[in-house]
Amino acid sequence: MLAQKLGTGADPSSQGGSNYAVGGARVAVDELLDPTSAPGPTNPPLPAMTTQTAQLLAAHNGRLDGQALYSVWGGANDLFAVVQDPLNMSQIVTDSVGNQAALINTLSQAGARYILVPNIPDLGMTPEFSGSAISAGIATLLSDTYNQAFTQQLNSSPANIIPMNVSALLHEVAANPQAYGFGSVSSRLCTPADLVAPGADQTYLFADGVHPTAGGHAVIADYAHAIVSAPSQVAMLASAANTVGQMQMQHIDRRLQTVSSSQGEDLSVWFQGEAITRNGSSANSRLDGTQAAWKLGLDKRLDDWTVGAYLSYENLDGDTDEEGTYSQKRQSAGLYGRWQSANLWVNAQIFYSDLDNKTRRHLRLGSATREHQAKAGGKQYGGKISTGYDWQAGTVTHGPLLSLSMQKSKIKALSEDGQGLSTSMGFDAQDQTSVQSSLGYQINVAVSNQWSVYASAEWLHEFKKPAEQLGARLQDGVYNNRHFYLPTGQERVRDTGLLELGTVGQLNSKWSVGAGVSTQVGKATSSQTSLYLNTAYRF
Repeated sequence: MLAQKLGTGADPSSQGGSNYAVGGARVAVDELLDPTSAPGPTNPPLPAMTTQTAQLLAAHNGRLDGQALYSVWGGANDLFAVVQDPLNMSQIVTDSVGNQAALINTLSQAGARYILVPNIPDLGMTPEFSGSAISAGIATLLSDTYNQAFTQQLNSSPANIIPMNVSALLHEVAANPQAYGFGSVSSRLCTPADLVAPGADQTYLFADGVHPTAGGHAVIADYAHAIVSAPSQVAMLASAANTVGQMQMQHIDRRLQTVSSSQGEDLSVWFQGEAITRNGSSANSRLDGTQAAWKLGLDKRLDDWTVGAYLSYENLDGDTDEEGTYSQKRQSAGLYGRWQSANLWVNAQIFYSDLDNKTRRHLRLGSATREHQAKAGGKQYGGKISTGYDWQAGTVTHGPLLSLSMQKSKIKALSEDGQGLSTSMGFDAQDQTSVQSSLGYQINVAVSNQWSVYASAEWLHEFKKPAEQLGARLQDGVYNNRHFYLPTGQERVRDTGLLELGTVGQLNSKWSVGAGVSTQVGKATSSQTSLYLNTAYRF
């Protein structure tokens, strides 16, 4: 089920697939399905997990795909062996824990970078043991002892282990079964005679004494998917800020173009209001609805120079690829300037932004849904140098332009609410650098003495790639100190475009107004289209 959610398959290795697991297998003991009977078609051999690992490595010549997800889940069958041989409990548990930790290290040394390791469910809550308080207590103690020993053994492992607290998850399901679509969490779906009821594989948690039903496995698969896909719902925050910063610097360049063409050297105060919408070609995340933003600035021409300063504000909401949502507020301040001599011009600008981020990670567990929220601050700074050459042909001014920009966005660590739940997570700080060059062409047409129309088209190339991994941890109370890394799933976009079309005009000798649209073309993170109106007054 997890493989389907990840868009791949998990067919048995005996059929050419990638699933080497065998039901009933112990961690390091090769045995028959029924060790007390002779081997045969109804009593096949069960290769231990250590044997399964050897088969996997042999099939791949000892080197594993570092981008694949590996799952190691064992130990329960060794605990069933303890039930049959309680006098050897200590030796059985010690051997099982040690060998399972060793095979995880073996996978890591062979190249596995992402290893999913669920713990053993509480056997005391299963139908096999829950009928008696004494047997339930012993089974719970046995499960807890194994999980604690296994966790301690893994603390020294260098492998990137992604834990799953399945024991806590199933207790959460048992505490409110109806919310997850279950009518029974303490009875068996299968009796010696038949199924207890049609469709019960979706309404019963356990199929037999200890194994989950299809519905139970679906909840566990949803849980696993929620963990491994979590970074795709939070890791785009820094990249999204850089996308907004790119558009912000474009608008400042446009302001410099406008003020340089005006007459006089008076001090000007200007304001721009913006309506920002999503661009359908976004990658990794998309803006949600129409957002508002504004800029307020002042500037002054000094012979060949223009200098200015501004403040800006954006409050943007977005959706992620995995149905999560985010909000990002940016409060920015910047300085800008321009030098122009005849037809040659050079623009320069710098800015600093304070970021206020909020994520909402949506996940499904069977028929239940959960949402975990997190808040974190951040900061962003950047700058841009652009230059060009203008040719004059009657009322038309046109020419090439090129630029180089740099931005860095830093997001503080995120800690989700709902701490203590099996699905609550924390995420490391994000740090994303963007370095872009652009090459384009612009044109300005004076349609009258007071009004002109402008347009520009630019090709942008990104030299940096987004972070491939994001550090994370569960906040379930058991694995809080188990730090691991997950792939962010962010798509690298090297080349994008930026188009702008607008008009500006003089209402009188002091007052000017303008309007335009600028749009990011290509699959940038949360790429946007901005509709803007602006006005300026010269003192």
